[in-house]
Amino acid sequence: MTSHLFKLELRLLARERVAWVMLVLFAAALGYGLWNGGRLAGQQREIAVAISKDKESFHAQLREYLGRQSLDPKAVAGQGTMAVLPPAPLPLLATGQSDLSPGHESVVLWKLAAPADTRSELENPSHLLAGRFDFAFVLVWLFPLFLLAMVYDLMAGDRESGTLRLALAQGVAPMQWLLRRALARALPILALAALATLVAGMFGSPGGTTLRLTLALAVVLAYGLFWVALAVAVNVVARSAASAATSLGAAWVLLVLVAPTLLNVSVETLYPTPSRPELVAAGRKASGEAEKRGGDLLNSFYRDHPELAPPGQQADFAAQHLTVQGEVGRAVEPVRQKFDAQLAQQQTAVGRWRFVSPAIAAHEALTDLAGTGYWRYRAFREQVNAFKQTVADFYTPKIHRREPLTMADYERLPRFSFREEPAGDWLERAAVGLAGMLVLTGALGLWAWRRLRPSRLEPLSN
Repeated sequence: MTSHLFKLELRLLARERVAWVMLVLFAAALGYGLWNGGRLAGQQREIAVAISKDKESFHAQLREYLGRQSLDPKAVAGQGTMAVLPPAPLPLLATGQSDLSPGHESVVLWKLAAPADTRSELENPSHLLAGRFDFAFVLVWLFPLFLLAMVYDLMAGDRESGTLRLALAQGVAPMQWLLRRALARALPILALAALATLVAGMFGSPGGTTLRLTLALAVVLAYGLFWVALAVAVNVVARSAASAATSLGAAWVLLVLVAPTLLNVSVETLYPTPSRPELVAAGRKASGEAEKRGGDLLNSFYRDHPELAPPGQQADFAAQHLTVQGEVGRAVEPVRQKFDAQLAQQQTAVGRWRFVSPAIAAHEALTDLAGTGYWRYRAFREQVNAFKQTVADFYTPKIHRREPLTMADYERLPRFSFREEPAGDWLERAAVGLAGMLVLTGALGLWAWRRLRPSRLEPLSN
């Protein structure tokens, strides 16, 4: 009997013109989200390819030149080198921080103390849920609305019209009847979301994305099932279709809009982020003071590092600039560390409390799986900072000693290579988010099942 009800519900759904309109609108939103995210990913890929070609051309020319004669290290250090974050494994899945934080940075010896360009201070819930209209935006914001529009009236309308008693009189278990109706009506929307997720995975980086895509598909389906379970739970107690629609609409506002905003405010209150103007001001103040006593700093440096002092020669401007820059870097480092530490604490708090809203949990998991989340970009910034120290360690002694670059130095030139975080890190974060959504879904289903026991159903079916 229940299988016949499932097929009957599908046939009835296919005859509803409104249902077809909803499916077309949802498909259009998914398509636009994929296209918009793909456009950004394409632009970033083109930038990465262009930078890679420029680096190869520069190194080829430098190798050819050093093959003929030596070269002043200041000439090469002044050109700098580009540190590039490789394209995300699944860029179409979620834009994340890829349109907020730069995926490349020029590392120049003379500007190592300058603060990096970070276009956003934090990937917090309100930023996540009000960003670019990409695929993740459609899933987090619109996916629940389309699902609820299809399943909001599973039982409440029948109870209101008096047909619920007639349906249950046929000997069908109420929970089985309700679940099969819910699955039949939600299936087209869930299928579209799953298909779009697979399409997003087709444009990922070659190799190593199968696990990411599988988990992303599981996250999308779990997020959708949560909203279906919520609709089932509301229909168990709602007396009319209007009250069910109102309750589910209020739940969407609370879980997708209000809860993320409250979490954002709480996190920023607990872990206030130092302002970037404070960081810039500290750098300027330290730079001005260091410039005034640049000669004294250089002499002090040579007293501490006599092996680098050029014998019998007056120190040049480049050596003095490097000494001043080192002093500036030491002065602003405490502010920089405080800045980074607060950002990490905020993001950790968001991850810890993400389950106050499944929307946050879903978006956090999708950005992690896409490779556009906070932690991957943080790893990039940390590796760039370490690379800056490598550049300083390589060029500074040569400039102080006025040693030229030779062919023997070519293979030792600093080159940036990004190291991806261990798979276990992003896998654990995504798995915890997925498990949390499944637990919430199971809790709603269990509550609805208990409310639908025959002993408690009779008063509700009147």
